[in-house]
Amino acid sequence: MDRLTIWEVFLFSVPEAAVIISIAFGLAGVKFQPKKILYMSVLTGIILYFIRPLVSSYIVNVILYIGVLMILFLVFKVMDFFKGMMSVILAVSIYLIIEYLNVTAIQFLFDIDPVILLKDYVLRFVCFLPQLLTAILISFAIRKYKLYLFTE
Repeated sequence: MDRLTIWEVFLFSVPEAAVIISIAFGLAGVKFQPKKILYMSVLTGIILYFIRPLVSSYIVNVILYIGVLMILFLVFKVMDFFKGMMSVILAVSIYLIIEYLNVTAIQFLFDIDPVILLKDYVLRFVCFLPQLLTAILISFAIRKYKLYLFTE
């Protein structure tokens, strides 16, 4: 896959990682911890900045993303391995569904060529915002309605 510029990491990858981590925290029933989420999302963005150019397959990239998040969940002692694995996999799956629906809707509604979307950073950011906001709302809903995967 293409290498992102460092500013793309902070504009796209870090917020994406933050909402995925936030969703995973919510699914596991773990208290919202803004500092940990910030540190973990910045580390995720930086680590994947170096891994992404080495991987040409999208699915392998997603698997590595899950692996990086799992390692960070263990390093930061957020939750045990099983809860972390289940929460991260489901959180990434939820985010990928949101991303797919967002990109499909934008292409359908505005007839935007995906190649242009990748080249025009302003347009790309504007198209990124709905999926980010949707993921934030889902994270909030998971917490508000206590839609946890695990009961104790």
